[in-house]
Amino acid sequence: MQIFVSVFIITLISFLWSRRHHPTASRTEITSLPRPVPPEMSSFPSLPGQPGQEKVVEEEYPIARLPYNEDTIVTLVGDIYRIFVQLGYMNNRAHGEEELVWPPPEGHSINEAMCEELSLSPKVISLMRRLPYPVSSNIAADLPFKPWSTAFAYIEDRQIRDGRDPGRWIFDDPRTDFLLPHEIALAGADDEGIHLILNTEENTIRAPDWEELELEDEQGNSLFRSLPSHHAPTFLADYVNKLRSLEIIPGGQESCGCFYDEHCGKVVLQEQYGWPYDFRETEWKAAARDTLKRLEQLYP
Repeated sequence: MQIFVSVFIITLISFLWSRRHHPTASRTEITSLPRPVPPEMSSFPSLPGQPGQEKVVEEEYPIARLPYNEDTIVTLVGDIYRIFVQLGYMNNRAHGEEELVWPPPEGHSINEAMCEELSLSPKVISLMRRLPYPVSSNIAADLPFKPWSTAFAYIEDRQIRDGRDPGRWIFDDPRTDFLLPHEIALAGADDEGIHLILNTEENTIRAPDWEELELEDEQGNSLFRSLPSHHAPTFLADYVNKLRSLEIIPGGQESCGCFYDEHCGKVVLQEQYGWPYDFRETEWKAAARDTLKRLEQLYP
């Protein structure tokens, strides 16, 4: 009996000590407590194209283009014609007739009175005097500057006026004010080619095709200047590189110039005639007409 009383007393003391040092809340007290708020979790960045992603405004990197440099344009156009001569595309007629005229040190003698009458800028007139040209507009038509595009030969008076409206001069009277005074057409489209219009103030080239150049608004104003422009030296250098790498090969028969893009022609020029570093130019020119004719038959 004494042991039972002792155990009861010890149990009672333990219970009272526990209530004092570890109190518990009643059910009423528990329900009155504020609900715990979960901590805010930082959201993971969403992947591109996923919903909820904020649109990022892309800013174009500002590019300060170098100003127009006449020497650069003259050099690049000259490089194009030098490749034409090397590959026998020009100055390779059987009777030896010259098809290309290079500017003398003082420049070509062009009709500057007509240029002033047409209000051409001094930059345009100066460039006209310094560019190489086919010897005539007829030769220019036979030997395109680019596929389906004919170079203007400004050593002819008529071509100075024709070049002011490169999309119309072949079929109709050209408009003398179609191009701005500081613009010059380096080439015009034949049927389905492109026009090459150099802006000497912007240092750009626009290359609208034969349809785009005729786009006009309701007032009859041309819309081709709203088309994308190209950095002029880069545009011409890209063409030089395509010719030099034989991505396109100028060729064709006399009075019927054309451009090839056949891999076989590239292999023949590189492996049989050593283009460009060990180029047997004389041998190639002697064989060019027959070789390209054969390739044309093999790959019509």
